[in-house]
Amino acid sequence: MKWVFWGAAGLIAYTYLGYAGWLWLRSRWHPQPVRLGTLAPFISIVMIVRNEAAVLSAKLRNLMELTYPQNLAEIVLVSDGSTDGTNQILSDYAQDPRVRVIINSDSAGKAAGLNDAIQVARGEIVVFTDARQRIEAEALSLLLQNFSDPSVGCASGELMLGEPGSGETAKGIGLYWRIEKKIRELESASASVVGATG
Repeated sequence: MKWVFWGAAGLIAYTYLGYAGWLWLRSRWHPQPVRLGTLAPFISIVMIVRNEAAVLSAKLRNLMELTYPQNLAEIVLVSDGSTDGTNQILSDYAQDPRVRVIINSDSAGKAAGLNDAIQVARGEIVVFTDARQRIEAEALSLLLQNFSDPSVGCASGELMLGEPGSGETAKGIGLYWRIEKKIRELESASASVVGATG
């Protein structure tokens, strides 16, 4: 029975320390830095929404104010069976030629909404976002620099908690989130990313 205990203890230790240690060693032993460069392809910004009327107008204004060239971006919005004022807001924004709207009367879930959006998206690169997160004005240009490296298949922005101007960012980041972000950095540095925010 001792081997069961020590085996379980070893698995727990690997989960909390061993994996991060292995990533650190791998990133030092065989680093895989991303070669950044300037890139400006046509992109599709995809957002699936359901009953987001309270935050949707602010998010759409945020997307319209991004500094990425307007002629190189489209916004694909899918309403997943919304029952509040979401569909009306989307219809108002659909007048803009950069915006493509799909309104599904029944909720089929986010995965189905993503499939619907991908079918109509024309971008060489697809950017996924949610209704509640604000995107900084220069974020798309910075994110796309990663795709100059042909070995990069996806890139993720950095999720910042709180409002940067009010000092909430530092307060909102706990030990768990700091460790999670460090592990993601190590995964990226060793070309071993298993997931991405977005």
